[in-house]
Amino acid sequence: MLSRLTLVFAAFLSLCCGEPASLPREDGDVADLGAEADVGTALDAGLPDLGPPLDAGSTDLDAGSTDLDVGSGADAASGADAASGADAASDPDADSPSDSATLDAGAGLDATPADATPGDADPAIGQPCSVGSSTGTCLLVGDCRGGNHPVPGHCPGPRDVQCCVADSTPGSCDEAAMPTPNVGLSEAPGVGGCPPGMLRVEGYCIDRYEGSLVELDSGGLERSWSPYWNPAGHRVRAKSVAGAVPQGYIRQTEAAAACAEASKRLCTDAEWLRACQGPQGLTYPYGAARQAGVCNDARAQHPAIEYFGTSDSWIWSELGNPCLNQLANGLARTGDRSGCLTAEGAFDMMGNLHEWTADPAGTFRGGYYVDTVINGNGCLYRTTAHDTSHWDYSTGFRCCADP
Repeated sequence: MLSRLTLVFAAFLSLCCGEPASLPREDGDVADLGAEADVGTALDAGLPDLGPPLDAGSTDLDAGSTDLDVGSGADAASGADAASGADAASDPDADSPSDSATLDAGAGLDATPADATPGDADPAIGQPCSVGSSTGTCLLVGDCRGGNHPVPGHCPGPRDVQCCVADSTPGSCDEAAMPTPNVGLSEAPGVGGCPPGMLRVEGYCIDRYEGSLVELDSGGLERSWSPYWNPAGHRVRAKSVAGAVPQGYIRQTEAAAACAEASKRLCTDAEWLRACQGPQGLTYPYGAARQAGVCNDARAQHPAIEYFGTSDSWIWSELGNPCLNQLANGLARTGDRSGCLTAEGAFDMMGNLHEWTADPAGTFRGGYYVDTVINGNGCLYRTTAHDTSHWDYSTGFRCCADP
């Protein structure tokens, strides 16, 4: 009897006090504990049949529980919910995923399969929606194909659920398209001994119109460029053309390079200000007092709020969206506001698009079609909050040159 008790007690010590060889290691890896769940059973198999060892069995169950808990942690660490962490990291408003995302991943493994697609459970998917007078279906962006394109702001739920409509839908915008509305437009002869598209202001020349772009192919031949797309990685040349959609979505460095391709340069701050204010130093291109609607200088609703259909904070990271400047009552064609004219004859130096200057620290002037007040009135509007690498839908330019 004493020998049997000794054997049981020895087995108990082996189970409860033996070194847990398969616990997480200090290097951060998690050991595979799946093969260790039956350690108690294996040890019991080598002992005489003594009946159910209640204490040892309890210890075995505890060991199994430990295995289960660590196993859950292993699943979380294996990246089963890596997409959640990636989304959080890409969202500038999200908390750091290093701690909270890992904990959430572990907590959600039972509820959400590791291969679930974001938005699958969204009740808006499959529901009808409308863009203008046309109808569509709320779908995940990646599922809207085959002659259709997604339009945000018309379905409830997350950003990746949008109204899927036909490409021919009036008033809708295909975010992947690159419209070229300036095809066939050309510069007029220069004035006062200035290059084409320019006019004379005291001792220098300045573009009559806000700049648009053409792309240069490998042989230097010009082809049209979409004014709704950032030109990074492309060789482009600046143009000053009447009736064009001016180029937004551009960095100062890219604008400077485009001017240089046209044998021009960006204007200094002093040159830009003098051209806008005229010889009398006016506050507005057309006079000393603001006149509503003379320039394209205000809009009832911010284009991002209108386009995305929400004022949630995520939309402010989407200001490079090519559809923003394609909304109605937004960006105007050059020279469209005939009264928005300086003393020497330059159009749109107030409103329409911000205009980069040559300031190496980064300055754009004149306001744009949403605002010409916050950072100064009219010609005095100046933004210095961004360096020369910044771009969004509102940033444009015009060139200066020596006669």
